[in-house]
Order: sequence, then structure tokens, then C-alpha cells
Amino acid sequence: MKTKTIIIFLLCLLVSGCGYQFAGKTSELGNQYRSISIPMFTNNTSESTLEKIFTKYFREEFILNSNLPLVPSNRADLIVRGEIDSISTSVVSYREAEETRESRVRIGIKLQCIRTSDNHVVWQGKLSYYEEYYQDPDPIITLQNRQKAIHFIAQYLAEEVHQRLAAKF
Repeated sequence: MKTKTIIIFLLCLLVSGCGYQFAGKTSELGNQYRSISIPMFTNNTSESTLEKIFTKYFREEFILNSNLPLVPSNRADLIVRGEIDSISTSVVSYREAEETRESRVRIGIKLQCIRTSDNHVVWQGKLSYYEEYYQDPDPIITLQNRQKAIHFIAQYLAEEVHQRLAAKF
């Protein structure tokens, strides 16, 4: 019994010292920054509400998974500016001749992470992602499926950017 206790204790020490982290733990985005701002994304597409969707997911990602509080831009150490610069839809598969079964929506964004103390761009990038959705004979269901795909893309890109920024600092 004593040997098992010692082994368990040593395993706990080993795991706690190896950098292993449990899922859901917040990331540290550098010690030199104390706050972050994510203003409303700019939408350069003809698809309305994309800016609201992307801003929502990016803010949620940083609130839930970062050690930096979200504050207005005039009080932030870092500002993440986002721009939605493209959205396209293409056919993936057909049911019968000329009847679409599945489509793909692709969204491209540009981002900049700016240090407010000197307006230095510490990170920037262009990213895009796509997701498929099913076409339904009912156009309302097709629209709902497309919206779910758009939300998935926004959430995925928010997580990706957060990981890239956390790795940078």
C-alpha cells in the first residue's frame, strides 16, 4: 500500500512538472500585456451580419481562454483588428443533374494584432476556412444550414488565431 502511494505521488510530481495542462485552462499571452481589445470586425463582403458573428466568436474565445481581460480600445495594451474580406459558395455534390445536394462556404479574413503603446503590429495574417452544408428542398432549412456553417467557420478561426497569438508571446 505504501509503495502505491509513493508511485502515485511521484507520478503527480512528474505530470505537474512536464508542462502538461488540462483542457480548458487559459493561455498566457505574455507578461508585458495586461488587456486586449477586439473592436467590431470590418465586413467587406455583401453578406450582412458577418461582422457581428466574427466579432462575437473572437471576443468569446479570448474571454474564455486568455488571461487578458477584454476592454475598450482606448484602454487596451493589445488590439486585434479583424476584416472579413471574402466569402464564396461553391457546389460540392449533386443529387441529380443540376440539383445541388451539398455546398461549401469559404470565408477569408485579415487580422492585425497591434501593441497600443507604439502602434507596432506584433502579428498579422490572412486566414480562410471552409465548411460544407446540405442543400434542402426547403430554402429556409438550406439557409439555416449555411448559417451553421458560417458560425462554425467563425468559431474555428477564432480558436486558430488565439492559438497563434498565444504561441507568439
